[in-house]
Amino acid sequence: MVNGLMGFEAQLTSDIREDDSKGRHTTTSRALKTLPQGGLILDTPGMRELQLGACEQGVNETFSEITELAQQCRFADCSHANEPGCAVRAAIESGVITARRYASYQKLMREQALNGATLAEKRAKDKAFGKMINSVQSESRNRKKGAF
Repeated sequence: MVNGLMGFEAQLTSDIREDDSKGRHTTTSRALKTLPQGGLILDTPGMRELQLGACEQGVNETFSEITELAQQCRFADCSHANEPGCAVRAAIESGVITARRYASYQKLMREQALNGATLAEKRAKDKAFGKMINSVQSESRNRKKGAF
């Protein structure tokens, strides 16, 4: 990907694995590259994801009109879905805030909640999801065998 964006072979590459058609890690150290068309790309070998840390304040500042309206809702724990007296829903319905802007706000707040979860919380959620998958697969196998 780096070479494609750079427009020339800026980094060594390896062949794609035949068994799963995925690439192999070739680079072994971090590298920050300046793209010819402007911008930067950071190659971080082995890193699977990059998260914003503690971005809730930035989201609240960026969407200050929504956070201010949320304080005017009838209920302090308003989810801005169906509750009566929701100032955010009223602002969306009257066109003061676009539905798209509110959806962006919600998406960033969900990301922040996920990023803020502890490792134990993430593992517990993954474990519960794995158990649900196993039970569905088990039920499906039993139905195929005629057990139900």
